[in-house]
Amino acid sequence: MNPASDWHALTPEQALAALGTDAQRGLTGHEAQQRLRQHGPNALPETPPPPLWKVFAHQFISPLVAILFVAAVLAVALGHLGDAGVILAVVVVNAIIGSFQEGRAERSMAALRQLAALQVRVLRDGAEHTVPARELVPGDLLLLAAGDAVAADARLLQAAQLQVAEAALTGESVPVAESVQALPTATGLADRHCMVHAGTHVTAGRASALVVATGTHTEVGGIARLTAGAAEPRTPLER
Repeated sequence: MNPASDWHALTPEQALAALGTDAQRGLTGHEAQQRLRQHGPNALPETPPPPLWKVFAHQFISPLVAILFVAAVLAVALGHLGDAGVILAVVVVNAIIGSFQEGRAERSMAALRQLAALQVRVLRDGAEHTVPARELVPGDLLLLAAGDAVAADARLLQAAQLQVAEAALTGESVPVAESVQALPTATGLADRHCMVHAGTHVTAGRASALVVATGTHTEVGGIARLTAGAAEPRTPLER
């Protein structure tokens, strides 16, 4: 169960065999519990957001801001109160904008984490069940219909007039028509039309799909890891 496998290059039958899933019955409840213990919940890592005052204060920890404060003090000492006021206003406005941008990024991550709170339909023990999205495991047979949010990365097994809005992941401005045909290994993410990914939404049609990656192993999970570990670079002016 390698999350890095090129699932789009496998036929539905090959993907089912790779994950040991029965195409007619799905996983058993016991298998699903075992895989949940093995892979963990289908959720992105969550850390408590910093308080607003700390985010705002962090905006002032910068060599450039220190230089501007020194300039403001010199302006006051020289009697240029208007210049000092302008400099301080620039610093405060910059801090407000920076705080807003950090808050927007945190809200985007929170929206992605809310996928784990969804209820999804799966085929287990030969019957349709509704389970929390955080309990999805690789090998589950996911049932999708128009209006559903996709809660994990999955290889399509059957699709009828299926269209998926992938803007959150690939930037496509219109829904994309999907199919079950296997694709070349080198196919780019945006062109893998036999796959559906966490963070996208079904806009039309219906489908069944084999879950191949959950949580941090999904494409959107990889983005979340990069975002969490990204360090803010210094501006050219600071350098």
